[in-house]
Amino acid sequence: MALHKMAALLMVSTMLAVEINAAPIVGNSTPSTANCKKFYYTQTSDHFSWTNGTEPQTFQERYFICDEFWDGKDGPIWFYCGNEANVELYVNNTGLMWDNAKDAKALLVFAEHRYYGESLIYPGDQTKLTTAQYRLLTMEQALADYAQILSFIRPQYNNVPAVGFGGSYGGMLAAWLRMKYPSAIVGAIAASAPILAFGKEWDTNRYWQVVTRDATPAAGAKEGCDSAVRSAWPMIFSKGATAAGMSELQETFHICPSTPIKTTNDVHNLAFMLLNVWDTLAMGNFPFASNYMVFQQTGDPGITLPPYPFRVACDLMMGGSPPSGDKVLSNFADAIGVLYNVTKNENCYEIPSDPNYDGIWDWQYCTELLPQETYFSLNGTTDMFWARPFSLNAINQHCQQKYGITPKQEWIPLEFGGMAGVNQSSNIVFSSGTYDPWSSGGVGVDAAAASNDHVASFGVDGTVKAVVIDGGAHHLDLMFATKSDPPAVLSARKLELQQIDMWVKQAREASKN
Repeated sequence: MALHKMAALLMVSTMLAVEINAAPIVGNSTPSTANCKKFYYTQTSDHFSWTNGTEPQTFQERYFICDEFWDGKDGPIWFYCGNEANVELYVNNTGLMWDNAKDAKALLVFAEHRYYGESLIYPGDQTKLTTAQYRLLTMEQALADYAQILSFIRPQYNNVPAVGFGGSYGGMLAAWLRMKYPSAIVGAIAASAPILAFGKEWDTNRYWQVVTRDATPAAGAKEGCDSAVRSAWPMIFSKGATAAGMSELQETFHICPSTPIKTTNDVHNLAFMLLNVWDTLAMGNFPFASNYMVFQQTGDPGITLPPYPFRVACDLMMGGSPPSGDKVLSNFADAIGVLYNVTKNENCYEIPSDPNYDGIWDWQYCTELLPQETYFSLNGTTDMFWARPFSLNAINQHCQQKYGITPKQEWIPLEFGGMAGVNQSSNIVFSSGTYDPWSSGGVGVDAAAASNDHVASFGVDGTVKAVVIDGGAHHLDLMFATKSDPPAVLSARKLELQQIDMWVKQAREASKN
């Protein structure tokens, strides 16, 4: 799930917050950090300990305030719960907030997640910390951070109501913030937030079933793409059984000499590298050219995936007609270039040594099993990949070897209650897109899909809404509005804005009593 790239820590000495002017991202024609002011808040490192440990007691947590549209009186605070990446990524891409802040007279606030970007407890490369130093990287600590930042900001702005926003992991945090700290925010927009993707009862293969559906005409892909991809794996593993075949794979897929394919483990890592293409393009299958899925890697806002990149990859996979023989793998090699050669400058690709590795997100998976799809079950039948069942034993072994810890598989279902917890909650909109594989762990997806308006109601007095966005990729509803937007996302945004308006009005009325 993670999209991140580490940045150096900028230490600011203060007991409250320090304002710093933000630099714009060159070439961005939409609002960005250039329209905001940057601050650092002296945040508590450990919210849940009564004694001083050996770690720093505070750290500087970065956040942006964008006040261009705030009316100076009672306009609400719209608060973005930062994900597992530099917060600029969300400032620059959360168009739902920017597009509608003027009408709502809203103050926009974007907070950065601890251990990411510049909000570091320990300076330096975050992937090289010790297990003891990762101890404070939990979503519970992050939620407490956001509640505390809001308690600091709101009195400066007339204690106006605050609404939480987030997509993906940020959407999970926004929903959980509302559930765990209901006085911090009056409601939450939780886009593509798979808060039900936990526990023994959840079938992890459902994720890859959605990716596979994206390779069919039901999602706009060329007929036969899923079958062509499925046919590639036996060829890859067969060739990967001999030295000559490994050499052929190296050449076909343009693998760099620095990562030679010499062992069956190398072939396994190649397979996961290829799988990652379909995974990433499914999440980023937006109807417009977008840098959202690739900016953390390229650093260049002008480099974008094409509109509906999954369909583009399927077109290349199929060629002019259904591929057969060696054409299957050569077409596959063309298809992966949609993602891996997005810059158009790559001559070869390096195979990652650990296909499950996703920076420090791996720690968050190894502790609380915050979703990481590379561990999910594959079977080659209901999905277009190969058979590799979900193995908690293998995960436990990996986490023990790497960090000396064992994941708590049932902790998050116990902490938040799964669907039972949702039904005891209020004022949340959960959105899920039909192209987005994370819809597999979304709230109320089946019920919403079955309704005429693609909306289902849950929670206290029906105040939790689930909306399904037909043709929507990963939190498409949070993106800037474009002429290419499918009708379903326009309806979803309308619902979200109506709910926000209602929550804020109710909070204002309640404050008068």
